[in-house]
Amino acid sequence: MEWYKETYEESRQAFLDLANASGGEIHSHKVPGQFESDLSFETLYFPPVSGNKERLLILTSGIHGIEGFTGSALQRYFMASNFFNLKDEKTGILIIHGINPFGFKHEKRVTESNVDLNRNFDISEELFRLENPGYAELYPFLNPKRPYSKFSFYRSAIFYILKYGMDSLRKAILRGQYQFPDGIFFGGKSFEPQVSLVKNEVTKIGEGYEKVLLIDLHTGYGKRGKLHLLGDRSPFIDQQYMNDVFREHSVDYGQKKDFYAVTGGLTVFMAKLFYGKAKFAGIVFEFGTIDSHKPLGSLDSLYRIVNADQDKEAFREMFYPRSLKWRKTVLEQFQGTLEKAVRNWTDW
Repeated sequence: MEWYKETYEESRQAFLDLANASGGEIHSHKVPGQFESDLSFETLYFPPVSGNKERLLILTSGIHGIEGFTGSALQRYFMASNFFNLKDEKTGILIIHGINPFGFKHEKRVTESNVDLNRNFDISEELFRLENPGYAELYPFLNPKRPYSKFSFYRSAIFYILKYGMDSLRKAILRGQYQFPDGIFFGGKSFEPQVSLVKNEVTKIGEGYEKVLLIDLHTGYGKRGKLHLLGDRSPFIDQQYMNDVFREHSVDYGQKKDFYAVTGGLTVFMAKLFYGKAKFAGIVFEFGTIDSHKPLGSLDSLYRIVNADQDKEAFREMFYPRSLKWRKTVLEQFQGTLEKAVRNWTDW
């Protein structure tokens, strides 16, 4: 399928080709690094043609680098399809493409500093003082000295499941941690460059808008081929407004299940930026790949993350399946769900 590319460079160039032909305002944001000096993420902004800043739709991709392959494809499909006829004279659109270019280029979830960028966004450095004692207890399991075989991984996993329980493991692992720089789901010791770059761009563009809708594109979690809507419960997010905008959809609020709550996430960060200034709704569009909503799929997902350097193909398949059927289904679900959400949002 034409929208899906095989490298970061191809995806970025395809996005820039469409952006340059679109008439929107393009900005390239260089992401400094110790070993990579030529990486950037791009923003493309279309202000409302009437000048009336009633609504701003923000569509982001690639915060977990390797997930940018699908996110980029969906963003370009959206642009090339005349924004699904959702853009009117009072709606502005901001597309943020490939927020984590290092992970995108090298097919990793993390930045050059091993930071999970979706655990690194906040407006206060208090974030980095948070502790996750459950993770510390799991550190030997999650960060082995030698690569696991599949057998040895599952043997260790069964031991920890029996000791702590599956839900406790999920909560401890996925929420994020700030103590172990070499560990998975590491949120950093300080803000990555993208935090201030995104903050400055979004604050500048978002000034004066009455309503904001954020759609953050992800892959990996959930039933294969199914679009899951993941929401956050936060004092900075109006729950009733979220219910109105996504009233036709089942939204998974991870905190309810007590295992998918995260700290330092982009959605709550954006909600904080607009708090008291605009009505905000923000959601993650998560496209499932390996049935990781089930216990065995969840363990398989963790195995692929822990063993990513040893089996890069399995890791890639978890976030960017080669199946044409999967890719076609993703396009269809993305369009249908986005159309309904935006129309609800416009009404409210």
